[in-house]
Amino acid sequence: MPVVHYRLSVAVAASLSLALAACAETSSSGQPDTGNAQQASTSEPTEIDTEATIWTVLGLAKKESQRSPGPQTGSTVSPILWQAAVDTLNFVTFASEDPLAGSLVTDWYSPSGKPNERYKINVFILARALRSDALAVTVTRQARLGDGNWLETTIARQVETELENAILQRARQLKREWMATIQSEK
Repeated sequence: MPVVHYRLSVAVAASLSLALAACAETSSSGQPDTGNAQQASTSEPTEIDTEATIWTVLGLAKKESQRSPGPQTGSTVSPILWQAAVDTLNFVTFASEDPLAGSLVTDWYSPSGKPNERYKINVFILARALRSDALAVTVTRQARLGDGNWLETTIARQVETELENAILQRARQLKREWMATIQSEK
């Protein structure tokens, strides 16, 4: 028999095994479904593992799904810093949130007792690492003039630094909590 026939039979066998693996149903316990109709009607749908490869589908690689805790962010955005920024700025509403790019922009915010001042905060997460240079915060301040128009004024760099420090402190706290959660699941 020519080599071409062997290649063809290998390709057909691989295709059939993939089709069978894709069609095989499993119960929530991970065991093959035995056809129990009552069990099928009460089981909840499971989350699809999008990290599966051909090797895990064929059963040749036994790797568990590695989904990290916290929000799903872009590949260059730290989920810990993202969640820390959202938690730290919970006192103001967001005009724009982009976890994939790592940018948060707030609406204008006027502190209580100061109706003639307003602030807008921009947070940019620049890296996946939990470092101070992975975070950039800018604060824009405006003051209302007598005619009702807003004029942009300067703000002390210390305000931006204090916001960055508050976000980093919350990030350290979140990291400890998430690491404890991961350790308890093992």
